Amino acid sequence: MKKNYLALCAFAAVLCVGNVMTSCSSDDPSNNETPGGGDNPGTETPEEEVAAYVISASANSANYIVEAEKLEGTVSTVGNGLEAPTGTTWLFYHDRALFRLQYNQGNAGTTTSYALGEDGKVLKRDNEYTISRFSSHGIYGDYVITSAAADTDEKDAAGNAKKGLTFTYLDVKEEVKSGKTIDNESFLGNGEYVTLSGYEEANGKIYTAVIPMGLSSYGSAVENGKWILPGNTDLVKTEDGGQNSGSYKKGELQGTQYPNDCWVAIYNDKEFENPTIVHTNQLSYACGRSRSQYYQTIWADANGDVYVFSPSFAKTQSDPRQQTTHDAGVMRIKAGATEFDTDYGFFNIEQASGGQSFLRCWHMSEDYFLLQMYTNGMDARGTGATRMAIYKGGDKTFTYVNGLPDKDVVSSFTSYPYTEDGITYVGVQTTDGNKPAVYQIDPKTATATKGLVVDADGISAIGKLKASK
Repeated sequence: MKKNYLALCAFAAVLCVGNVMTSCSSDDPSNNETPGGGDNPGTETPEEEVAAYVISASANSANYIVEAEKLEGTVSTVGNGLEAPTGTTWLFYHDRALFRLQYNQGNAGTTTSYALGEDGKVLKRDNEYTISRFSSHGIYGDYVITSAAADTDEKDAAGNAKKGLTFTYLDVKEEVKSGKTIDNESFLGNGEYVTLSGYEEANGKIYTAVIPMGLSSYGSAVENGKWILPGNTDLVKTEDGGQNSGSYKKGELQGTQYPNDCWVAIYNDKEFENPTIVHTNQLSYACGRSRSQYYQTIWADANGDVYVFSPSFAKTQSDPRQQTTHDAGVMRIKAGATEFDTDYGFFNIEQASGGQSFLRCWHMSEDYFLLQMYTNGMDARGTGATRMAIYKGGDKTFTYVNGLPDKDVVSSFTSYPYTEDGITYVGVQTTDGNKPAVYQIDPKTATATKGLVVDADGISAIGKLKASK
């Protein structure tokens, strides 16, 4: 199933340059004007399709959602658009809604969503949602899904809580929230609990990267330390400690004991039951990371082949026993397959890039992928990734993008680029005094061209919305 999934989503809206409310005629010949102009009595005038480019931007400690008729020229947040709270993540659900996902450490974050009205202006949708915590997110079917590993109410005799995986489902059409929790202890049969990174809908399935997290206090106590590898007993915490996403409990073995392995789970649907597990020991686990957030790095191309990118984040671990020896790289799972493609093998991104890894990546179009590259070595906090590169999956070629601002002045990119008609659009913020701008990247030439300038402090999301009929 093909998806232009770069505002984390597929945008099927047709580009029609004109007014902010874009008017597009139907392709059905019966709806066209009669020869010679004028109306044909007895026929109906086709309805106009209302669509607009939508940008979420910050200015003066506030956030605004503004519309633009094209991704060129200039647009301002001053006296324009809808004011909205800031968000942890801005995620487009196709061309129907923009979700502001809010994460609050230890508390429920209020999530809101936005749509395009029939007047071509963005409006806030009625319902709000509280999500206690999430470390990954994505879309599947009618849902925006968030997930995280969490303690359950089940405990052992010593009071150690068993780990679970908690999912929250936001039904985009019905605007209702639901959820479920599945068992998470020894998810891979090695004693470790896990989290999941990203949800890629392809070939009628959900593909997600499985990230081993180490042993919970429950897991490390099983059969007097059955799951603790020889020589790793000293990795078990002897007291509670740490802060925020780095906090831990007494008895935990924080961080995986298997940094040189990569797993992908394939599920039939959103119930997340009975997964098919695909494994390789040629990659480290497949996700980028910044603090508590695990970034999706597995994406399907236009043919349904799933490319599994690993930045080898485990290189940042402090203990050599938990560091991966694998370089950042990519492997492939062919459409419909349940194993890694041995003919495709492993492509070493770190070698091709001149020694750099990457923070995030996204599918562009066809078999092109966009990578946000580190420029001075991997940073465990997810900073310092200020270049872009393109990987062409079928040809196994890596190329840095030309035409973006210099890596030394780039401060951030938008979290999810947007692709339309084979061109990818990404917001760029710099430290050189220039206003943030949208750059269009042609994957076939690896060239970026400056487009829409946004009179704001930063850009958090770019996409396109259509008004629902």
